Amino acid sequence: MPIKHSAALPLNIIRQRARIRVASYAGTATNLYVHDGIYRRGEVLQPKRGDIVVPRDSIIVFADDEPTKNWGHRCRYLFHDPKTGELIQELPALLPPTFDFGARFELFHQASIVSAASRAQYPLLYLPPWLYLENASSWYAILYSGASMNRHVNDIEFLYRILVNLYRVPAANITVLSFDGTLDYNDASWQKVPPPVGNWPGDNTPYQMKINGSGTKEELLAAIAAVGEKMGPQDNLFLHTNNHGNTVNGVSTLISYSGDDTTQSDLADAIKALPKFASFMVMMEQCFSGGFIQPIINASPASCTSVATAVDANTSSDGGPQYDPFALAWITAMAWANPDGSSISPDADTNVDDRVSAGEAFVYAKANDTGPDDNPQYADNAACGGAANFGGVRRPIFIPPLYRYLFPWQILPDPPPEQVEKFAIQLAKQLKSRSFRQVIAESIEDERNSLTKVMRTALSKGKARKPLHR
Repeated sequence: MPIKHSAALPLNIIRQRARIRVASYAGTATNLYVHDGIYRRGEVLQPKRGDIVVPRDSIIVFADDEPTKNWGHRCRYLFHDPKTGELIQELPALLPPTFDFGARFELFHQASIVSAASRAQYPLLYLPPWLYLENASSWYAILYSGASMNRHVNDIEFLYRILVNLYRVPAANITVLSFDGTLDYNDASWQKVPPPVGNWPGDNTPYQMKINGSGTKEELLAAIAAVGEKMGPQDNLFLHTNNHGNTVNGVSTLISYSGDDTTQSDLADAIKALPKFASFMVMMEQCFSGGFIQPIINASPASCTSVATAVDANTSSDGGPQYDPFALAWITAMAWANPDGSSISPDADTNVDDRVSAGEAFVYAKANDTGPDDNPQYADNAACGGAANFGGVRRPIFIPPLYRYLFPWQILPDPPPEQVEKFAIQLAKQLKSRSFRQVIAESIEDERNSLTKVMRTALSKGKARKPLHR
């Protein structure tokens, strides 16, 4: 940790020289941060990740050259003499000095501003799950984000909502691992948003997902092992990883909130230990995520496996103001709608079977990914990986925000399981009885009488007209 210095530091000189340095290499998008403490010689920044060693006692300016991307991406450290402010060394890097540098480093030059997205106008409305008598989904899901920022939490919330509300995946089957085990996150300037974090920007309603653990390697691997104890041969697993990735000696890693990062082999070993199951669908947003594709394919014991990533093993993925572009496009494909509730046209269901498969979602996401530097990658096993899907959808209803509160299921909680079972038994009895038949018969008779009246009126008007004679 840097040591605060009692004497006056030449921070103004350092800021000026850092701006000149950025201008010298045409860093037109670079944002600059400075810490007003002295880092000691030999101190290591991002140990086991970046292993940036401080060359001598220095004041550090952190130059973020690609502020709109997820980590890791191109950045650099400018080491300045604490007495004179002279630039003594510059080191290129892929990671910031710390994942909460908004609390330590002051932003003093902002060339790139991540603007906020507009709020929803037409949120989604789904009929309540207890109105559907079909069996619940046989899917399990693990949603992971390490050193979360707002866009990563928003991606996961969007996924959580469609899994629960659209595809009827029981909330108990979904494990959400994010940040420090809470809904907290850093904003675009790396400042921790003070709790409570507010509403999801999709429809400006409170976040629905419950965080089950922190975004660490230990909890991710434990979650995979835990779901393996529950799954049977006909069950399915969806894994989504978000937030930040890195590459160390050519090996892609998934960054943790704290502790060691998850390597390709770490994840592959955990997947290999799973029992045989039906389908394994993976979608990864983080930088350098393409390096995980083949290890997952090779390790998966599932009959059908597919892996979609935002980028290859050598590229940083793009971020956005509220969502990550690739993740947003992929989730939108599965949701049949945008976060604000507006429908997508054409939708991703290219074979018109009322289902969006893993392969269809990737094709749609690749075509609609707005990240300029993303290069989405995909692979599946030839058997059936690309055909895996979450099941048939319950079509959403698109209505303005004020009207949705007219629907009681939006403000009343779902009934308990025993009440749902009682309702199902009563409904089954009524279907076998004549009570519904009488209602239907009366409705048909009313329609027949109405149509008859219309036809008689039309015919009488026709008779009243005199024929034309030539």
